[in-house]
Amino acid sequence: MVEQLELFKAVDRTTRQEECRRKWIQNKCCGTIVGATGFGKTRVGLNCAETIVKHYSKYRILVVVPTDTLQKQWKKQLDERGLGLNCDVMVIDTAVKERRQYNVIILDEIHRYASDVFSLIFKNVGYKYILGLTATFERLDGKETLIAKYCPVIDTITLEDALTNGWVAPYVEYEVLVDVEDIEEWNRMNREFTEHYEFFNFDWDLIHSMTGPTGWKNRQAYRDRICPPDASANVRKACLTNITMHAMGFMRLMQSRKKFITEHPKKVELARKIIEARLDKKIVTFSKKVAVAEQIGYGQVYTGKVSKKRGASILDDFNNSPTGVLNSCEKINEGLDVKGLSVAIILGLDSAKLKAVQRVGRVIRYEPGKQAEIFNLILNNTVETKWFVKIC
Repeated sequence: MVEQLELFKAVDRTTRQEECRRKWIQNKCCGTIVGATGFGKTRVGLNCAETIVKHYSKYRILVVVPTDTLQKQWKKQLDERGLGLNCDVMVIDTAVKERRQYNVIILDEIHRYASDVFSLIFKNVGYKYILGLTATFERLDGKETLIAKYCPVIDTITLEDALTNGWVAPYVEYEVLVDVEDIEEWNRMNREFTEHYEFFNFDWDLIHSMTGPTGWKNRQAYRDRICPPDASANVRKACLTNITMHAMGFMRLMQSRKKFITEHPKKVELARKIIEARLDKKIVTFSKKVAVAEQIGYGQVYTGKVSKKRGASILDDFNNSPTGVLNSCEKINEGLDVKGLSVAIILGLDSAKLKAVQRVGRVIRYEPGKQAEIFNLILNNTVETKWFVKIC
């Protein structure tokens, strides 16, 4: 008896992109495509726009993006497909102020448009059809439910799908544990931070309500909640002072702990060593602060501090070079599409899975023969080790 095995056959990326377009059409041209970075979500958007223009030559399309870099990329690709005359491309800050009527809106990185201001895009701009594109639909604040009301998920392409089918470059992700001599400073801050947190029964929302414009009202309300109703004025005053002390201490130490993790000089030192061992590669580094990006010392720094013209020049130079280093501060988490980019060094980790997905996406865009590497520099024996486990 001969055992017959059904061999796995990879799906062509163009075929899968076309399936996304068909699902959008079948859902009455309404819905969000969730696709791994590198799969080709922009191509799906272009295909959908092309279908609309082919059947309705006078239809107007608005493409909304979160950054100037993405605006430039979309305009270029729309013009290359002969769609430029039918399409406007706006950064979200400008788009939400529009009061115009469009036939179709395409919301790139749609997960970004759930805030009180950006969600006005769904009300201020008139539209008949809507397409959303994103790598990760979920948000930490749970506001993806608002987006789903206007543009529900109709298709999902996972990173596993993309890797299995060869739509993105294979990659190795390293957890680089960094031991530091001043770890006792972290331990001290962490102990004090925990004491403040414990005072509020480890209630994250409660303690954050104690700061900001309405913080004083919430602190007084909490005082009334925990202080005996027959307490003297002095006791009530002392109780309120204690609440304020714990709330402010918590916020101060939260920032101090974050700074210790994201700006530790040991990370900069290690990043340099990784770069020096891969000078024949094209590398991007991700830091939390401009000062850290500037300390690396190799390549160019691309942050929000530079002008649009200077920023475009830096990206063009990096894109056209066979090797080099681009040091960023999360400004290029989304939308950076650079030929030959194969190494990412992450100096500033956090607990947001979305940011991790986007950073990985910068270096795994498919190119024949490319093997990508992602280095996560993590301070050992700190909360950063837990964050890494959470986002993986």
